[in-house]
Amino acid sequence: MNSPERKALAALFFIFGFGIIAWVPRLPEIKANLHLDNGQFGTILSLGAVGSVISLLTTGHLVHRFGTRKSLIASGTLLFGSIALLGHLTAVWMFVVVNIAFGAGVAAFNISVNAQAFHEQESDSSNLIPRMHGTWSAGALSTVIISGFLAGRVPLAAHLDVLAAIGYVAILSLITKYKSAFMPGKAARATAFQIKSLFSSFRVNWIILLGLSGATGLEGSAGDWITIFSKQELHMGVGISTVPYILFVLAMITGRLTVHRLVKYISLDRLVKIFPVIGGVSFIIAINLGLYIGRSHPMVAFSLVVLGAFAGGLGLSFLAPTFVDAANRLSTSPGGIVLGQLSLANTFVIFFLKSAVAWTAQIASISVALIIPSLLLISVSFTSKTIQKAHA
Repeated sequence: MNSPERKALAALFFIFGFGIIAWVPRLPEIKANLHLDNGQFGTILSLGAVGSVISLLTTGHLVHRFGTRKSLIASGTLLFGSIALLGHLTAVWMFVVVNIAFGAGVAAFNISVNAQAFHEQESDSSNLIPRMHGTWSAGALSTVIISGFLAGRVPLAAHLDVLAAIGYVAILSLITKYKSAFMPGKAARATAFQIKSLFSSFRVNWIILLGLSGATGLEGSAGDWITIFSKQELHMGVGISTVPYILFVLAMITGRLTVHRLVKYISLDRLVKIFPVIGGVSFIIAINLGLYIGRSHPMVAFSLVVLGAFAGGLGLSFLAPTFVDAANRLSTSPGGIVLGQLSLANTFVIFFLKSAVAWTAQIASISVALIIPSLLLISVSFTSKTIQKAHA
């Protein structure tokens, strides 16, 4: 991963993570600006899936048709434009519209940058995807730390405006400098059938979908709720409430950047069988026990939640890129199309999962709600044979 082109690709993943996670530590402020309760806010957040569906149905085919350079420019414009707007909104309907645009931008950029990673990986058959996702997580962690520090010190709108401007200029610079390294598009005649058969050609490996949903379900739910849990249930300050999520993301980075070393000693399918159980069980115990002892020993409870968040992040760390890579290995379709179809199915699963988590948090508690994605993560251990088949 030492060539200038791969460093540029890693930088794109880093900027992607840095941009889309920036608002997560400031979700309590956004929720307050919109004057919504937990259930309403969780549902509104989930509506970003509408934009994702549009992108996931089309972007893979468009990447195959026009190439990754053009798709990255278009999706980057939509992504960072919507990030800049999110900090200015107080009307719920406007937030819904921009959140849908944000979801579309995230999905489109995700497919485009991963299609480029598949293209790079084919040149030497390296296990590149988990490491690229590790740099994404590093960007996410960096922005969580910065956002946690800025919360209460810098206005939300100013923070997201500056971040969006810097991120957008950076991706355009990288794309321009290394434009010859990007995957070219195919002739229109060669891709006409795929575009016309958008729905009829839809194929998803359901075992891989279970694995991907199990990993991204807790990842997304922790991003949405663990900061709110720390502030609302454990009564931590705005800045310190971000610490569990920071440790959660740090654990994901650690797992993604080191899994290629672990597989020298333990097979990847064995890791897939063990890590989800450790992560899911640890997260359930930490969150619920933390809430139980939080009234009498708040800092002890908070420390327990931090440890549980780290264990949960480590348990799911390498799973999502592993299942994405496995889907690509097991399919004969272009990587962008495979990722788009898999991600579309996963989006529906995560939409219903996040809605269930949000309303369980409203009716019961956040700690009970987070049991749902934790159990889904544990179920990933039953998919290890598919990973073995993909790497056979």
